[in-house]
Amino acid sequence: MNEMISALLASLAHAFGGNLGWGIITLSLGLRIALLPLTLKLARRARRNQEIIKQLQPEIDQLKKRFEKKPERLFEEMQKLYRQHNCTLLDLPAIIGSIAPLPLFGLVYGAIRGSLTASSAFLWIKNLASPDGWLTLGILFLTGLSTYFLPSNSEPMRMTMIIIQVTVTFLIIWKLAAGLGLYWASSSLIGLFQTLWLRHRYAPGSRPV
Repeated sequence: MNEMISALLASLAHAFGGNLGWGIITLSLGLRIALLPLTLKLARRARRNQEIIKQLQPEIDQLKKRFEKKPERLFEEMQKLYRQHNCTLLDLPAIIGSIAPLPLFGLVYGAIRGSLTASSAFLWIKNLASPDGWLTLGILFLTGLSTYFLPSNSEPMRMTMIIIQVTVTFLIIWKLAAGLGLYWASSSLIGLFQTLWLRHRYAPGSRPV
């Protein structure tokens, strides 16, 4: 499988005159399009769950007041309420669906890493095999922006998620080879457009996807 992805990446780079950078971006775009049906399905589940929980908030507040001193009973009653409305705070199918593509991304990363050489260059990046500061900053910006546009119940929660996502991303990519960072950046950019499109489709008065 890794050899197939490596061969595909080499073919894409060859189609762009041997430019590995454009090959990486094209591969990222292709994977995002291939995974779009799964992404849309998970988005529908998350949106539906969020809307149900929002509608149940008055009942949840009443339960919190009623069982303020009985946390175990409160948890039990909230779980019962969620089951009655076919929703959950921990959506296992959605979590599994989000994790499922990770082995594929691992193979892609391996193929890109194996294709990088000191002579690989792209735009301002002189060496795709070494880290690039400007690319790292771009990835962090895209990560923060994408997280900002994700659905959130409160502004403090949104800001907390942005800080967590940006921090975790930085710890992963600050010494990452620019070629791998380029794949990450292009995938994040495509993911941002995808998030904005889903927000538009789910906006009040719009038709569901």
